Amino acid sequence: MNYFIDLNKSKQKIITLHKHGIYTIFFFNYNGQLTVQIENKDIEVNLLGIYIGKNSENFNLETTQRHKVGSNSSNLLVKGVFFDESHFDYKGLIKIDKNSQKSHAYQKNQNLILGDAAHISSNPFLEIEANDVFCTHGSTTGRLSKDQLNYLENRGIDKKKGEKLIIHGFINEVFDIMKTSKVETKIIEYYQNKTQSFLAN
Repeated sequence: MNYFIDLNKSKQKIITLHKHGIYTIFFFNYNGQLTVQIENKDIEVNLLGIYIGKNSENFNLETTQRHKVGSNSSNLLVKGVFFDESHFDYKGLIKIDKNSQKSHAYQKNQNLILGDAAHISSNPFLEIEANDVFCTHGSTTGRLSKDQLNYLENRGIDKKKGEKLIIHGFINEVFDIMKTSKVETKIIEYYQNKTQSFLAN
């Protein structure tokens, strides 16, 4: 079974997963805490977030991926694009309980800074009590690649259009995961259009 959860339409801060299946939890410019508890085997959950910050917007996100049972997986990917004086503060925790052997957990936060006064704070953490697990986490923050922009300009694409292409490609990794998780096409298209409209304004 495949399940889609739109966090922006839910007031839940703690999501507990019992049924076998593939879950996709999506959030866009969400402020708050999100805890996902995996309480059965053969569960795969993707936590996917997109942030587009403008002006002096301030976003705070805290996530916890808690594996209470083994033989399952969680994959978190949060992508952010920040303009002007926007701020993003992120704390992410992967917690593997003692009896949760064969757990696989991933956590990745990637951010693009497009404003001189934009500020990013990204802090991933691991708490692992089991010894037969596979866990990775990472965080990257940077500006648009000059090499990529030059490559596009050399092929007749002006700088502004080149920037848009790179930003859309950066964000679309989230939608690619949604596609492989078999999220309904109309849901994916809705959020693709929404992010494009935010970037256009």
